[in-house]
Amino acid sequence: MTAPRTLAARAGGRVSALVLGVVTRATGVLPARVRYGYVHRTTGFLLRKPLPALRAFDPGPGSEPAARIARTGDLTCVLGVGALDIGGIGSIVETLASRLPALGVTPAVFCADDGERAQRLRDLGLEVRSVSDRESAVRAIQQLGPDVIQLHGAPEFLEAAARESGIPLVPVLHNTEIHFSPARWRRLAHLLGRSSSAIAVSQLVRTFHVARLPAGVQSRITVIPNAAPGRRAPDTQQRRVARSLLEKAVHSRFHSDVVFVCLARYDAQKNIAGTVASFLRCVATGVPAQLVIAGEPSDWVEFRRSDAIRRCSPHADRVHLLATSDARTLLAAADAFLLNSFFEGWPVAATEAWTAGLPLILSDVGGARELVARDPGRSVLIANAVGDANEVTDARVERSRWESRHQRNSAEFGDAIRCVVDTVHRERTVPAASCDSSDGVDAMIAAHARVLRLAALGDASGGSTLPGELAPAVLPDRLAPEERS
Repeated sequence: MTAPRTLAARAGGRVSALVLGVVTRATGVLPARVRYGYVHRTTGFLLRKPLPALRAFDPGPGSEPAARIARTGDLTCVLGVGALDIGGIGSIVETLASRLPALGVTPAVFCADDGERAQRLRDLGLEVRSVSDRESAVRAIQQLGPDVIQLHGAPEFLEAAARESGIPLVPVLHNTEIHFSPARWRRLAHLLGRSSSAIAVSQLVRTFHVARLPAGVQSRITVIPNAAPGRRAPDTQQRRVARSLLEKAVHSRFHSDVVFVCLARYDAQKNIAGTVASFLRCVATGVPAQLVIAGEPSDWVEFRRSDAIRRCSPHADRVHLLATSDARTLLAAADAFLLNSFFEGWPVAATEAWTAGLPLILSDVGGARELVARDPGRSVLIANAVGDANEVTDARVERSRWESRHQRNSAEFGDAIRCVVDTVHRERTVPAASCDSSDGVDAMIAAHARVLRLAALGDASGGSTLPGELAPAVLPDRLAPEERS
């Protein structure tokens, strides 16, 4: 009876993959605001289901009550953000808020929601205010009277309130914004025109924006690479426990297989369906590897289609789909990390994996080249599934999603899997020499603090610029040669 049930499951997976592929194709022609604002809510209501998750394998250093941070700085800064608990932006804002006070900058977080990160920051003694509209944002800014405002993908009402306040602004550009309309690009250009300076989290993000913004504001964009706090490397026993917990969570055994993890939302941006299809094509050739994906299903069609593609394969038991899970435990249980996104600003999860000592496989997105270059003997950069990383568009992403089972970088993806599997097997016999995995957070915080202080000394008309002595590695104040054309 096992074989017929297996064949029936695969047939069901093929039908589901076909139907959900048609849904993906149909919704892909809709404007992004309709897909994200309405379609995802509807499909989430219809397709949502409970998903397994991986719990923490021990309390870990992050669970101990943290010492409260004294607010004694001579500079007050608002960090404006939308959703703190979603994606890498919230992680960066949390890191900035908790580390800037050591450099004399007192932060206050203004966010459009509340949640776990907001509460953690409050527990540290930091000010966090939830603002829901322009009026509440204006009132909060007036009450605090900050010296400078830094915007991290803030909602339009918070952005407007900050712009109208007359306080020096520093927008942070976190992504290659492929969904921006011409009107949205004009709004960003206007915002940058009113800003003292702007920060891009990777060179690719800067290049992408420079190509789409007026010449008058391009030189205000500086690059400060994202960083993620490193964690204490788990010892052998902790890795064994984490591996066992992960096996229980996915109801499978890894044996001697190389385990890849992907920490990402189930979302069009992350290309989960294409990742599953390419991975299954690779293991079908006999590669001893398994893949665990863990994240929030912000797009339930993407999750269901990825699962259907998985169920189509006779090797379905080598791909496991989890809900948002404990990142530290996942990284401790894994042998390698992969992310095959269509676009990113700087993938924080990949940075955390690198600080944990894992080899990386990354598609060519913002920050990927820099991360792979830190460990070139073990990590691999592959082509973006849509082509040139600086020319990613919404239409190209949707076309590549439709072709998830036959994406253009699938063969290169498979070669990278084989390469990293060989690396892991070799290191199990002869451990690799340790490489510098310092997390870079101190450098990131120091660079942000310098930009904030310079902005506070300037004015909201954008009259201040970054001096040349800050320009060289982290804060370039002029266009690279290839960007002048």
